[in-house]
Amino acid sequence: MVICLALLVGACSGPVQSNNNASAPITNSTSASSEQTKAAQQSEAQVKTRIVSTVKGDVEVPAEPKRVAADQYMGHLLKLGIIPVGVRSFMLEEGWFERAGISKDVLSKIEDLGGFPMNLEKLTYLEPDLIIGSVEENIEQYQKVGTTVFLPYWTGESTAGPLEKFRSISEIFGKQKEAEEWIAEYEKKVVEAQKKIQGVIKEGETVSIVQLGDKAIYVLAAKGGNYGSVTIYQMLKLPPTKSALNMKEGFESVSLEVLPEYLGDHIFVYNSDPVAIKQITDTEMWKNIPAVKKNQVYLYGNEYLDEFVMEDPYSMELQLDTIVNILLGSKK
Repeated sequence: MVICLALLVGACSGPVQSNNNASAPITNSTSASSEQTKAAQQSEAQVKTRIVSTVKGDVEVPAEPKRVAADQYMGHLLKLGIIPVGVRSFMLEEGWFERAGISKDVLSKIEDLGGFPMNLEKLTYLEPDLIIGSVEENIEQYQKVGTTVFLPYWTGESTAGPLEKFRSISEIFGKQKEAEEWIAEYEKKVVEAQKKIQGVIKEGETVSIVQLGDKAIYVLAAKGGNYGSVTIYQMLKLPPTKSALNMKEGFESVSLEVLPEYLGDHIFVYNSDPVAIKQITDTEMWKNIPAVKKNQVYLYGNEYLDEFVMEDPYSMELQLDTIVNILLGSKK
């Protein structure tokens, strides 16, 4: 009986012990797997974002945003291989796309979001994962729709340099390498362009850039200006007048009476208002300007629908070609 009892106890206790030992590892393995999955997901989430420093503080943005909306910088984005889902209307109305090789198929993928600020209803509908705003007063509205980076286009009445702009855009997307490659190629083209026009502007001569309008006349500064002033002064290194060098902002508004005091030996006139330009250039005052008498006045641009309005990589390439061709044509 004792032997039978011992055998019975052994038989009952064996499987229980075996089951207990087997169940523990299964439970622990499931728990560990779950924890590992959570850790992997958290690590993956961290990898997929980056911190961008802006003038309004650091912003956490997607590392590879798929749906970008912007009220400026469309050309910068396209040059980096990023097709935005929506942009400000004006970005879609420029007249240089075909010459820059930007297809209608690409443009058809970009939604028109109106003016400043961009249409918030349309913007919300597009569900952007990143918004780039260039005007400070609009940033708070954009932030209600999605992650927003503030990158000012103008500072006061001056613009940042086009290369600096492109670098700033590239940093948002981690595409600094692509930006630097384009900049290196562009700078080679600039050197070639400088050689082509050598001697057109003779030693000691100066260059000025003006916009003639019926309500205002603007003379562009040597630094911080727009409408081709960067290409003319900083890239091609054409010599500005003293007044252009001494301007505190990117341009200065002057009266018709004092305009001759601001003009150099060569004058670039941006074609922003053809009617006003004709009225002014028909006056005796204009006809008596030395540069006019020497036929050293160059009309360029097309009423704000040309490559001189923005300073993206495509525009800068076209600006360089246009100004060089104008100056070479003047030698004939």
